[in-house]
Amino acid sequence: MEKKDKAATAWMIKNDGTEIPVVTHWYADYNEIDEVLALAYHLWVHDEGSRGIIREFLDVWMMRTFPEQMKTGILEKDTLNDAIKGYVASKPYYIFPDGFVDAITEDWPLCERRKSAVQMAENNRKLYERWIVDRDMVDTLNQRFLRARYGGKKNTMPGNKDMYFRVSSLNFDWFPLIRSFVEKRADTIETVSIMWDAESMFSENHYKDALGRAYNKMPIKDFFASKGNTKLLGRSESTEINCLQDILTDGGSMQQLRKLDMDYDTMEGILSLIHQLEEEQLSGGV
Repeated sequence: MEKKDKAATAWMIKNDGTEIPVVTHWYADYNEIDEVLALAYHLWVHDEGSRGIIREFLDVWMMRTFPEQMKTGILEKDTLNDAIKGYVASKPYYIFPDGFVDAITEDWPLCERRKSAVQMAENNRKLYERWIVDRDMVDTLNQRFLRARYGGKKNTMPGNKDMYFRVSSLNFDWFPLIRSFVEKRADTIETVSIMWDAESMFSENHYKDALGRAYNKMPIKDFFASKGNTKLLGRSESTEINCLQDILTDGGSMQQLRKLDMDYDTMEGILSLIHQLEEEQLSGGV
């Protein structure tokens, strides 16, 4: 359950400026299917633009989880509803509320008459074998949301007035949203830190302002006087790289990236290159 905003010390900030107070920040390991299922709920509720990816993920999850039931040409809504609720109830931990099951079975194409299981399996073969859609779910979370916490980097400590922003996206400028967030709470904040999120980016490099000063517990007066930008890369000579960068800069999703005329391995290679170039910028390597 999420906290009321006035009592919150942690937020997920969407790239459209929506501030979502949370008890704990959202994370998911794409190798842990139940974590991705929990993520599906958060994205479904808070990021309508991601529902296409969520539907694809749930489609493939059904193929993996209920293969015997999927052999039939039709899967009735009640059968689907009961199967998902039974799966969730069998777990010793919370995944998502029953209401989410009702919502997705109302919306889900699997409730309609489908092609044969053989045809469905072939259509989903690449997603099924390579778990691409699982990774896309996690990448969508990391690209479209910023993690913010007041009172400590990972845990809120009484009396601590430091504000932390942890970035897990590529080539998107969070600074205007960060500035707006801080302005609304300036009377309670003493310092501001803007950094990569270690769990997602495998580094805690801090961003720097136009004068080269790190946003590492920067006093709030200096923060308001600074000019910052978390979009680090300019235009490339490569049309493919520029196409990806434009979507990322505009706050796009993995679903939009996948609509490009580009195979998955090429796209992953470019995203890895962008990650590497940004890391070099942050670490002072270029």
